[in-house]
Amino acid sequence: MKSIQFSWFNKFSKWLTTSNFDQINEQSYIRLASSFHKAEQINDDKFRHIEQQLKKLQDNPDWSTVKLVELLLIPYLDEYDLDMDLHIQLHKAQELFSKKEFEFFMQEFDVISSDPKSSIVRKQALLGQLTESIHMYYEDRHLRSVFANSARFKIGFFFSVAILMSVFLLSIGILHPDGVYQYFSLQYADLFWFEPPVATESRQLLQEAQSTDKIHLHYAVTALMAGGMGACFSMLISLKERIEMVTLQELDNIHSLHFIVTRIITGVGAALICYYFFRADLLSGSLFPDFRDKDEISLTSKSFFTLIIWCFIAGFSEKLVPSILIKTEAQVDKK
Repeated sequence: MKSIQFSWFNKFSKWLTTSNFDQINEQSYIRLASSFHKAEQINDDKFRHIEQQLKKLQDNPDWSTVKLVELLLIPYLDEYDLDMDLHIQLHKAQELFSKKEFEFFMQEFDVISSDPKSSIVRKQALLGQLTESIHMYYEDRHLRSVFANSARFKIGFFFSVAILMSVFLLSIGILHPDGVYQYFSLQYADLFWFEPPVATESRQLLQEAQSTDKIHLHYAVTALMAGGMGACFSMLISLKERIEMVTLQELDNIHSLHFIVTRIITGVGAALICYYFFRADLLSGSLFPDFRDKDEISLTSKSFFTLIIWCFIAGFSEKLVPSILIKTEAQVDKK
């Protein structure tokens, strides 16, 4: 029974880990085996090495082995197959390479084709370099895909946590007028310091005086969460463009955990600074939250949701808060 379960587990693991590259490598084995059998009458050490690599490729499809066998087979191609492979690889290069890179290979091909005395060795050298460049292109695309998927998973995790926390804070705001303070004081009353007995009327007046501060505590926590959510959203939507623009070294840095966490912390900090500006009434207008109006100091007011939007934008944009600080600095210098 255990062996049957283990067998099913192996099949599931193989299905889970099999990628499209494995299928491509299996097809490459068939193509390379065909080229190998055309020249199998040759018997030397290098040819036997190719045979060993083909057996390895048959047992375990691997892109690096495909690349090695394809390069090793070039010297054993006859002139017809060599010309055919050159045309096929040039056609691929036209679709994959940049214009300048393709023109370089095309010029070399034209020089060799126009010279009747060009040796087969020059064609083999050109085909080898062209094949190597195509393999490097595919490896580059594969690595970019791996880095991008890793970055999406990590950013998506933090984004999901931020969304869940934001929904949690929104729910608390609906159920508890004083927000997180009232929620935690009810849920974890045993953790709070013992308060000395106070007369009922005095306690009621004290609670009314502190109610606004308790709501502002909920505002601050929500602002931080909105900034983190904005930072995650910014990284997710900019990732596709960065995949194409940056180098592999930069992409490796982008998908690293310390870079992602640093960007989220930056977004949270920007949201907090934005919140301070609103509290200090340095940013005012119909588009901004109004903390001077006592009727607006609630968890169901327009100002509360406006604050969430602006803190999300502050976390999303890497330029909003710096531009606000620069303008504020300029105003101070004028005075």
